[in-house]
Amino acid sequence: MRFIVLFCLLAGGIYRLHAQIVNIENRRIYEDTSGWSGALDAGFSVTQNSPDILYSGNFRPRVQYKNRKNHYLVITDLNYAASNKTTYANSGMAHFRYARRIKNSPWKWEAYTQIQYNQLLNQRIRYLIGTGPRWKFIDTNNVRFFVGTSAFWEYEELTEDGVINDNMRWSNYLSWFIRTKTGFSFSATTYYQPRWDRFNDFRFSGQYTIGQAITKRLDMRFEFNIYYDSAPPVNVRKTVFSSLAGIHLRLGE
Repeated sequence: MRFIVLFCLLAGGIYRLHAQIVNIENRRIYEDTSGWSGALDAGFSVTQNSPDILYSGNFRPRVQYKNRKNHYLVITDLNYAASNKTTYANSGMAHFRYARRIKNSPWKWEAYTQIQYNQLLNQRIRYLIGTGPRWKFIDTNNVRFFVGTSAFWEYEELTEDGVINDNMRWSNYLSWFIRTKTGFSFSATTYYQPRWDRFNDFRFSGQYTIGQAITKRLDMRFEFNIYYDSAPPVNVRKTVFSSLAGIHLRLGE
């Protein structure tokens, strides 16, 4: 089993993008062999901002099992940021996904479910379940390119005004990873999720990462995230973005 630790170095502390759309593509574990594998991303930061001290951290374990036909993936994501007086961010998510290859083709059919909460989105609880196809356009050691689409039902309870959202949405994503012989890498995932009954109510999310290998096990990384919701909850911004710089250390294979 493979474990990874990510230590994030940011001016002013760690700020992760908190959005409705969870990027599952960058949490997948790409292993050629069948069986169990896993990974752990974690980070912690302490920032002195007199008279307060800001604490920020994240904990993101993931486990998968795969064979020639079936693929199971479990992901958990916890984020927290607070001072000694105020909680600024508190979110959590658990995601389960099952995929089955369609004969010997590059197509898979996926089914998934997810539960989450997010203070910054005034979200007490959100639950969803969905299904749809995924197409592997290119999959080599240095280049990966995937396209997917699915329909999902979501149920969401908001904290402040007691609003309940009960909708069907259409999820579409485009994902790629490119790595050169010099150790430079570029990965990107873009999601677009409109409501089936109201296409002007949509969500857009993008995550874009540039990396450069320093040693065999150590990479420098820069990540940019953007999220847009055309109809967000009350007192929540339509557009949110964040950037992240740090190192990626592989601790064994």
